[in-house]
Amino acid sequence: MRCIAQKIFSKIIRTFLVLTVFLAMLSATGCGTDSSRKTGGAVSGTAAREEGGRDTAYSAVDDTGRTITLKDKPTRIVSVTYGTDEILKVLAGPERIAAYSRHAGDPEISFLGETDVRRVGKKADNNSEAIFALHPDLVVVSTSTGAEILRTMESMGIAVYVAMSPKNYGEMQKKVRNLGLAIGEPEKTQRLLNRMDARMAALEKRLQALPDEKRKTAVAFSMTGPMGRKGELFDSMMKLAHVINGAAIDEPLGMKGQISKEQVVQINPDIFILPTWNYDNRSDPQKFEQELREDPAYRNVKAVKEKKLVYVSDRYRYVASHHIVDAVENIAYAVYPELFPEGKPQDQE
Repeated sequence: MRCIAQKIFSKIIRTFLVLTVFLAMLSATGCGTDSSRKTGGAVSGTAAREEGGRDTAYSAVDDTGRTITLKDKPTRIVSVTYGTDEILKVLAGPERIAAYSRHAGDPEISFLGETDVRRVGKKADNNSEAIFALHPDLVVVSTSTGAEILRTMESMGIAVYVAMSPKNYGEMQKKVRNLGLAIGEPEKTQRLLNRMDARMAALEKRLQALPDEKRKTAVAFSMTGPMGRKGELFDSMMKLAHVINGAAIDEPLGMKGQISKEQVVQINPDIFILPTWNYDNRSDPQKFEQELREDPAYRNVKAVKEKKLVYVSDRYRYVASHHIVDAVENIAYAVYPELFPEGKPQDQE
């Protein structure tokens, strides 16, 4: 009996050893249970990765400080603002975009071309039901989006990211960075930010050739009158272009609302910067220019006397993406064309 018991015990030991080796092999190849595997939560929008490269759920913080949770890198993104259209085109690519905003493809406000719009094929308004019908896994709106629309989309189970309206270059970089991290593209985002900085540094080097006493004063107009209040984005871009913003020279000029016609005369700018966007199909840029030239109040203003009325596309004035660099370049070119012997700067991605 003792011999039989020993044989049984020996078989049990051998079986145990075989199972031990087998389990060890499974663990080594990643087929077993790994207690250290991440199953959620990532910081600053960076996706947590499972072994083998598969994405897991992660959280991201939008520009208003709201935390959103995504099950995976979004592949059906709906953008309802023209600035985020442009950022997402570069960082996500058209294959991950379900719809652009209604302004996409309008050359006077958007940096997207008709080909970009056709590749995606759809546009979206700030309409929660229409957006829901697109089956998005992420919707990108702006801070101007109504709180009720935001709540409605969230109640439908839609992840909503709110993007800011920057007032300077630093805030624009933050907008790009935050959105890039939210869609799970940290490397692409950093490369884009690096390109922005490199181009801005090259432009600054070019503009430094201009002595301070040669800097010109400009007043920019929208279709409704002078624009460019102190502390707003356009004012910031004028500074970067080494242009003195006539609408923000001194208090109380440009601090609240638009400056008056009398104040424009008092400033006596070297240049008038004119609008180009016929946004309501009733705004004629050429007619607007003629009215300024023929306005008796402006007869002795330097810009009118020397016929220095120049157009700068509204897509540069109201830029809301990394194309802020293109905007600053084109403002500088409009005022100091002599510093650009190669001609008008070309927009870049």
